[in-house]
Amino acid sequence: MGFENAAYRDYFTKNWDRHLATMQNFLRQPCIPSDGVGCRESAELLMEYYRALGCQEVTLLETPTGNPGVFAYLDSGAEQTLINYCMLDTKPAYPDGWDADPFAAEIVDKPPYGKVILARGAQGRKAPYISWLNALEAVKAIEGKLPLNIIFLAESEENLGSPNYKSFFEKYKDRLATASFAFCPGAVQSASGQVKITQGYKGLINVRFTCSGKLWGKGPQNKATHAMAHSLIESPTWRLVCAMASMKDPVTERILVKDFYADDQPVSDAERAAAQRLVDGFPGKHWKEFLPGVGTDVKSANDGLSNVDATLKYWYSPSFNINGLASGFTGPGTEVFRLPNEAWCQCDIRIPRGYSAKNTIERIQRHLVENGFADIEMKVTAAYEPYQTALDSKLLKSFTDILDEENIPWTVWPFVGGGGPWSLFAELGMPVVFDAGIGFGAGAGAVNEFLAVEKSANYAGILEAELFFAEFIKRLGA
Repeated sequence: MGFENAAYRDYFTKNWDRHLATMQNFLRQPCIPSDGVGCRESAELLMEYYRALGCQEVTLLETPTGNPGVFAYLDSGAEQTLINYCMLDTKPAYPDGWDADPFAAEIVDKPPYGKVILARGAQGRKAPYISWLNALEAVKAIEGKLPLNIIFLAESEENLGSPNYKSFFEKYKDRLATASFAFCPGAVQSASGQVKITQGYKGLINVRFTCSGKLWGKGPQNKATHAMAHSLIESPTWRLVCAMASMKDPVTERILVKDFYADDQPVSDAERAAAQRLVDGFPGKHWKEFLPGVGTDVKSANDGLSNVDATLKYWYSPSFNINGLASGFTGPGTEVFRLPNEAWCQCDIRIPRGYSAKNTIERIQRHLVENGFADIEMKVTAAYEPYQTALDSKLLKSFTDILDEENIPWTVWPFVGGGGPWSLFAELGMPVVFDAGIGFGAGAGAVNEFLAVEKSANYAGILEAELFFAEFIKRLGA
């Protein structure tokens, strides 16, 4: 059976130029919250797409940061509703090293993959999102209406840790709670054609710790003073370093916060077997080569772990990372002989299944107080729980059944190290799938990011991805 359908292929073929132009226009609009570039313009462009799709409600969601989100609702008169998460933003992209302007969205020849769209966001969910919208348009045009109502809830700050998405969720929580599923499209085929199915994500907590002379009652109060004063005047920077150092063993890397590991769950035989099945799909490779986000330009005391043990640790162990730490002069050049009045560090804490973001935050706050650091400000900018969607849920079954019918190979990842605001929907008791779809691309967030335009013997092209999404939404709504 699969996704091949003559009426749909004809529709996508006739509308190919228009659909491709929409994808390119979306990619040409930068949305980089870290640089303060294009977030509002991107949200307004997305609103145009939602209106063109026939959404009866389309609303711009303002935020304190000035990087808006979008709410939209498409009422199809259906019994069930799907939540569609969308991230508009990408990581920055600078021309150096690219084969073409990263925001020109040019179609170029890239051996051995043939024609590709070269652009920031091409593989990292912007281009696949347009394929998804094109598929929804096609189903409406051919069937008369969609088989599901859709709530669209988009943000432009995922790469900042989604600091405002919880407020969007709370604003529409009563309506979101009526949905049966939540989904975010992607293009996750490998060059060999394998599709990655991600069941779950770790919980994610974003925290900013700040020590200031004013909060502490010691050190410079309103501005930095000269370093020669340090023999008499205390340093907020050193105090922050000491506070952070109190939370991690420098040798074992164990987190020293009391009860931090209280919710640890032992790895089950089924989880170990799942890890073994996964690593068997990467013969001859070291875990650094296939675990997302790791890379080979790293060294660790864990280098000697087997692929299975490293994978299990990656899935089921928590982490407490410092993303950045700053104090004093941070502009061009170096200003010497300063005793800064403030220091801060930005952290991300990732927690596996069984853990609670709420409990983890409370334990860290208690650690600071009990260890004499009550003055350290701990600002939680985002907190999202871990979750996992069952393989036999209708959401995932609708997806994997099509893959099986088309003889497209797929691999299950029970968890990955990432996490984000889409887990909020799981808290409402519904299955959630993030970043799923066929089609091949590479380099998301890196130089020369691309999405293959044409299919190969192994992987789908853009048109086939749209056929897949159309069949998926029909089955999900059946």
